[in-house]
Amino acid sequence: MAAKGKPKEEAAEKPAGGGNKKMIIMIAVIVLVLGGGTVGTLFFTGMLGGGGDGADKKEDAAKHEAPAAHDPIYFAFEKPIVVNFETESGLRFLQVGVELMSYDPLAIEAVKTHMPVIKNNVILMFSNQSFEGLAGRDGKDKLREQTLKEIQAVMEKYFGKPGVEEVYFTSFVMQ
Repeated sequence: MAAKGKPKEEAAEKPAGGGNKKMIIMIAVIVLVLGGGTVGTLFFTGMLGGGGDGADKKEDAAKHEAPAAHDPIYFAFEKPIVVNFETESGLRFLQVGVELMSYDPLAIEAVKTHMPVIKNNVILMFSNQSFEGLAGRDGKDKLREQTLKEIQAVMEKYFGKPGVEEVYFTSFVMQ
């Protein structure tokens, strides 16, 4: 009877040990598959070593280059410029939304850098205008041209070239 009891115990122990080995092997296979997939993905996207035939890198470089000279870049002043000026009939206000156009992204960055000087000069120029002079379209066009020249003068001084090709008034309110 004792001999019959031992084989049952050994039989019970063998499946338990074999189950642990299978579990370890399955975990190792899953880790290898996930790791291989990750390494393969990183390699083919170019983040790890080589990646592809190089055409993807050329396309990415073309996307990050500066826009072509024929693509205008617009930059809007954060807030409209508001000035007051005195006329014969009393105090008047002028509010102008201003946008700039350039073909050079570096010029737009220079505009952002030198915005305090640009705003100062534009505000001083706007406040020297007469209400009657700005009433017609010709007056507004002259003011736009003067604004462009003023901004280009600031850019010439601090950036080394005019940089800004056009100035647009996106809102114009006189009261």
